[in-house]
Formats: sequence, structure tokens, C-alpha cells
Amino acid sequence: MGSWKSTEATQSKSGVQFIGGAVDLSTGVFYFGGFNGGGTTFSLYSYDSSDNSTSLKGTIDTSADSGGSANGDIAFDANGNLFIVRGSGTTTTVFSVTSANLAKANGGTISSSKSAGFTTNSNVNGVSFDAAGKAYLGTGDTITSYDMPNWSNRQSFASGSWSSTDLASCSSPATITLQKDVQGGRVKSSDQFGLSLKQGGTELGSATTTGSATGIQEEIVGPLPAKRGAVITFSETAANGATLDDYGSTYACTIDDKPINGVSGEGRSGSVTIPNTGEIVVCTITNAPLTADVSIHKDVVDENGENKKPGKDWTVGAKATATTDAVSSNPSAATQKTNSNGDAKWGLKFSKTTGRATVAISETQQDGFEFKEGSCSITHLDGSKDTKKLTSDKSTDLTGIKPGDSVDCTYVNKVRDTALTLVKKVDNKAAAGTAKDTDWTLKADGDAASGNKTIEGTTGSSEVTKAKVKAGKYSLSEAGAPKGYEASDWVCKPSAGSGTVTSDKSSVTLNSGDDVTCTITNTAKTGAVTWGKTDESGNALKGSVWTLTGPDGSELTIEDCAAASASECNGQDKDPAAGNFSVTGLKWGDYTLTEKKAPTGYLLDDTPHPFTVSGSALDKSLGSYTNEQKPQVALPLTGGTGSQIYLIGGAALLAAAGAIALLKGLRRRNRKH
Repeated sequence: MGSWKSTEATQSKSGVQFIGGAVDLSTGVFYFGGFNGGGTTFSLYSYDSSDNSTSLKGTIDTSADSGGSANGDIAFDANGNLFIVRGSGTTTTVFSVTSANLAKANGGTISSSKSAGFTTNSNVNGVSFDAAGKAYLGTGDTITSYDMPNWSNRQSFASGSWSSTDLASCSSPATITLQKDVQGGRVKSSDQFGLSLKQGGTELGSATTTGSATGIQEEIVGPLPAKRGAVITFSETAANGATLDDYGSTYACTIDDKPINGVSGEGRSGSVTIPNTGEIVVCTITNAPLTADVSIHKDVVDENGENKKPGKDWTVGAKATATTDAVSSNPSAATQKTNSNGDAKWGLKFSKTTGRATVAISETQQDGFEFKEGSCSITHLDGSKDTKKLTSDKSTDLTGIKPGDSVDCTYVNKVRDTALTLVKKVDNKAAAGTAKDTDWTLKADGDAASGNKTIEGTTGSSEVTKAKVKAGKYSLSEAGAPKGYEASDWVCKPSAGSGTVTSDKSSVTLNSGDDVTCTITNTAKTGAVTWGKTDESGNALKGSVWTLTGPDGSELTIEDCAAASASECNGQDKDPAAGNFSVTGLKWGDYTLTEKKAPTGYLLDDTPHPFTVSGSALDKSLGSYTNEQKPQVALPLTGGTGSQIYLIGGAALLAAAGAIALLKGLRRRNRKH
């Protein structure tokens, strides 16, 4: 039997009741410590044999479920994991410190994991574990064994009249640890996860993650000593407002860093049987987001790009189309209206963490507004960002959207410039007018509400085409009108804006954002010509017929109308008075008027009468044309043959005699030749 020898090294700490010590089986370093008076803190010290000194390694929070004063013991496994067993009354609780946390301890608080509390012995003052996964508790003159980790199968191991104060063992049990791996990040930064280990219906231990770090979380359950062959279940729950449906969950267990066959898959819970060989069982539940958020914010500004405010009841869209796996949207409608804050939101749910989608962002333009600018910011789980500029209100595709992405888009729409366009149209068709639309100057004079804004220019010029103006009432006018044209009323129609135009014959009232075009049409007036037919005494003569030759060479036959009223004149002459002529509807150009038939008993006057119809000379009055009466024929004397017949007969005889004499002379001349 060996003998004990004191090192003479001492350590005392006010308020700390030292209850036990143990050797780290992985390093050979001796540790010891004790609880404070309330059992809420355990102070851990280490002994350095090289200089025979002790030092504070750190403190462990043991306040959970503390029942006041506490006793207990500490033990290590072969991997350097520390187990602090606290006995408070008949309740035993294990606080586990991983070898990694112990190694980085430097005198401050050391992270630990607490098991559930189990009813065991009272006045526990010693603990040890064997390789099979049994725990041994010493309580003075009794040692009791339990199957771990649920402290079941209680059996008396030894008892007597002796009194034990500590237990120790060189054996090391298998252990089980449950940990959380958050990949990519949290859907909401506040999301947390609860972890639980159970054996049957018995809770072995639980933990809840904190913070926002990714990867393996600091909060774990265990390591807890476990009996080989024990079936342990593990699970996760949502905490701090998290929704597990927002995440894809998988699990896997290893023994000494090697996968345990059949203990992996998709889900939020599973079970593992502690193998007969190996020491460290670690089960990991991994979570990765399955959701992405899309939000669109709408702002509107005034005509000057100022006074920004949220746009309510604008229709915006975010249509998600899966490019990998599947994706659904909530709400399912691709479009919705912005709320009073100018916001609309969608939640995307992917079927797998590998899912990808294209999201088409759009807005529906409202009358009186125009797109000003927009952008989308895509924040990924790792904190990196991508930005997409929106160049119009048309649909813009955001590609490669994946679980965990947060898409924030903003549209800014500007009240459309209030615009006024003045247009001149010219109708020369009927009269063959010669003026151009640019021969007129168009003008709009604004009232006080418009800032007395005035625009002026020829049709088509920038001065009067989509001219930027202010809302108000405008008087419309034109100047420089060529002669011979008749102006219509102004006609104003909206091309954008409120869709309502208040106007009269010569004014228009514009609302902010209106785009209105006002048109005035000038039509060339046809000409007319009048003339008269009289005898040498100035009396009107009826019945003459005329030919009017037009600019294009066409001819009109004009017969004198003699009727009771003009409505009865169905020909070209519209003047019902006999001997008076009126021809209307003449195109502009040069004409010639010629008498075709004289009044009965009068000699024809076929003298051409030229005249010109133009814008400055539409109505031509040619005056009156006089016809001479034909000479009268003498009547025979009453009762006998008149002398005139004898005169005619004599003249005829003289002419015949002359002809005969001429014929004889020609014959004689021909004989000589």
C-alpha cells in the first residue's frame, strides 16, 4: 500500500469551502476547488508541481437550481473534460466544463453546461466514473452507483463504518454532447435555438443559444458521462421569437470525430445509442435559413424633386421564380399596394437551403407622376451586400436570391412636370390656301397661380412644345394670322396627368402634373365673285350664260338664275335676281370669266375678264358688263312688192356678169402660153 506525503502547498480563500480535487487525466494536472456559501459559484484552482504553487484557474457559475449550501466533488475524463458534481440536499447536478474552455481559462468566468437536477443521495461528498458509464457517489459511509446520464439503476456499491471524504478513479466514461451549428446566419438577428438531451422521458440537460454568431454556438448540452448502450434523444426548439420553419434543420452524430452510421438526416430531432467503443459522442443539429425577405418602399417628391414623403396605395411587385429547387411567396400575389408608410413586404420560403430564385421587382406608374430613381440592396447572411440600380418603373430582375437574403428596394417617383403644348393646324384643302402652320405665333398667358408664366412660339418649337409650366389658368391666343383664314376654338386634351382638362374656347386650367395639348385650327376661306349683265341703258338683262375658267384650267358653266329666292337657285349662280351673278366656294388663284351666250336679242360679248382670288381678296366684284342690242331687220311695204327685192336682184346680176368676164380673160391668157 502506498503512503501519502504532504506537499506543504496551501490555498485559502475567504468565502470558499473547498470540497474536492481531481487529476486531469489528459494532462496530469491536479485541480481542486470549492463552492461559495450559497453554492452559486465554484472556484477552481490548479497545482503546479514544478514550483509547488497554486493559482486560481477561474470560477464557474453554479447558481442554476441552487438550493443553498452545497457539497460535492470534481472529476475528469480522459479527454480533459471537467465534471463538477454539486450536491444540494438530495439533488445532484453536473456542471460540465469542456477541455477547450478549461484550457483558455485565465482567472475569470469559465463557461460551463448544466445538467438537469436528479434526486440521488444526500450529503454527497465524492464522485467518480468508470469506463462503462457508471457514476459513484460517496456520502460518508456509503458509496452508491448509478447508470449515467439519467442517474438511474441506483445500487449500493459499498458501505461500512468508515467515513469517505472524496472519491477518485483513473477510468474514463464515454460522454455525449449536443451542440448547435448555425450556418449562414439567422433569419432575424434575434433568433435563438433551444437544445435538449433526453433519455426516455427524462430531461438530461438543456441550453439556449445567445448572440448572433454563426458556426458552432458556445452554448451546448454536456459533455455528460453516459453508459454504453444508452439510447439518448436530442432535439431543438425555437427561442426568442424564432420560427423553425424559417430554417432547414439537419442532424448528425459522431464518435471520436467519425460519423455514426444511421445517425444523420434532415429534421429537428434524432436519437443515438452510445457505442460500446469510443469515448466522445457529439451530436450536432445544423440550421440554415430557408427564407428571404423582400421589401419595397415608395417615396414621392414634388415637381422640383423636393418634399419627399411616403407613397401610399402604389402598386408594386415582387414576383419570385425558382431557378433551383422550389420557392413560395407570402403573400402569394405578385403585386400589392403600399401601406401608409409606403411599404410592401413579401416573405420567400425555399424548399432547400440550396434553393435560388429570380425576383422581378416592378411598380405601376400613376397618372401625374414619373419615375425618378430607384435601387435595390441585397444583404446576405454573411453581411455582404449587392446593389442593383433601378432605371425605370419596368420590371427589373434580381437574380441569385437565396435563403437568408434580405432584399430592400426603394422607388422614388416625382410629380410629373406640368406641361403645356400649343399646336397650330392649317386646313388649306377647300380653298387651296397658301399659309403654313408656322406663320402663326401661339401664346399662353398664365394667371397669378401659375406665377404669371407665359409661353410663346410657333407650333413645333421647344418654346410651346411640352413647355414646363406651373399649375394654373392660361389664356390662349394667336398672333400674326395671315389673311383669309378663319380660326376655330382652342381644343385642349390631356396626354398625361389628372386626365381631366377644364377649358373653354380660349383658356385652359392645368392641375399639377398635367400634360395638356391645346390645338387651334385655321381654315382657309373660299372666295366669291359677283357681276352683272345690263343693256346700254343700265337695265339688267337676264338669260346670259358664262364660262368661268379656274386656276387649274377647269371650266364652270354659269347660267343666270332668276328666282324668287336664293334657295331656289340650284346652279352655280346663287343670286336670284335676273342679270345679277354670284358664284361662291372659289379656291384661291387666277380666274377668267367669259360670256358664252348673250341674252336674247343682244350681241355676244366674248371679251375675257380675268380676276384673282386670294387671302387678301376673297370677295371679287367685277361690276356690270353691257351687251349691245342686235340691229333690227326692215319689214316689207304694205300692199305690194317692196323696192328692196329689186335692188338685191340687180346686185346679183352684176356679180354674175363680172365672174363670166373674169373667166374669159383667163382662158385667153392660157392660149397665149
